[in-house]
This record gives sequence, structure tokens and C-alpha cells, in this order.
Amino acid sequence: METSHVIRQLFLSFGLAVVLAAAPAVAQEAETEAETSTDLANNTPFGDWVVSCQAATVQRNICQLVQVQTLRDTGQMLARFVALPVEDGAILLAQMPMGVYLPGGAVYRFAENEELEQREMIWQRCLGEVCEAAAPLDGEELALFAEHEQILVGFRMSAEDEPIILGVDISQFNEALEALERANAEE
Repeated sequence: METSHVIRQLFLSFGLAVVLAAAPAVAQEAETEAETSTDLANNTPFGDWVVSCQAATVQRNICQLVQVQTLRDTGQMLARFVALPVEDGAILLAQMPMGVYLPGGAVYRFAENEELEQREMIWQRCLGEVCEAAAPLDGEELALFAEHEQILVGFRMSAEDEPIILGVDISQFNEALEALERANAEE
């Protein structure tokens, strides 16, 4: 896939994610028909992930997966995760509140497997209310996602702060990406 196409998709997904900033994620069970349908509707759940579509042109929608984690008491966003399939795998974006400590980096690792090393995410930019880190997921990484139920994503708000570690459900992540790929192939 051309780099400019991937960058364009990243910018589109970032724009959509900013629009979704106020939308809280609700964990729901995915329905069997949603997993097999090629016509995915907005808000179709896949575990803690929700399909979010936006019109790119009059005849084409761009759909991605979104998971938002907020503070229970205040509703303040802790992080928003966005994933979209690309030709050679997928891209996982983690959006954290403005003010995150960028030199501390953003990382993820598989919760159930201490033997696998943590993966570095690459800071992309800060815009509006969020800073965004990305991780390309190739076929080998997606195979690991299929074997696990959860990843832990970590970042710091300052150099002195303890890391913030969030558990991200990936139990239906690959099924959701496959459903998005099927839906996008039909358009």
C-alpha cells in the first residue's frame, strides 16, 4: 500500500476520532449476524469495539473500529483507540489527552503473556484535545492479537508520574477487522 494512502487514512481516522470524542464506549456482546454480514451498520459492537462509519464521498463510507475509555465518575476521556484494516494488516491508533508526556512514549503488550516484549507505539501528532500514537499491525502481530483477550496500553502524563496502564479488550478484534475488510471490499 502506498505510504500516502496510509497517511490519508490515518488523517481521516484522526478526524473522525476527534468528532467521536464525546461518545462513550459501551461494552456489548457482538451479535452473530454482525460478524458475518458484509453490510456493517454504524455502532455494530464487537466486544468493547464499535464500528464507526463516516461518509468519505457520496458513494463511499470509511468504517473503522473505535473503543473509548473514560473515567466512570466524570466521563473524562482516558484514551480512545481506533483501528482500521489496511492492505498489509491494520493500523492501531491510541489517542490520549493533551498533556501526555511524549518523551515517555506509548507502549502496549499482551496482558496474558509476560514473555512477549512490549511494543513501542509511534507518536504521530497532537491536535485539539488529543495526542495520537500509532502501531502498524502486520499479519504476524494480528495472529498474536487473535491468541489473546487483552492488551495493556501504557503512557505517562509527566516524567515523575507512574504510568497509566489501560486494559484494552481485543477478544473480537480480528473478527471485527475481517468484517470491515469484507464490507469495504463490497464498496
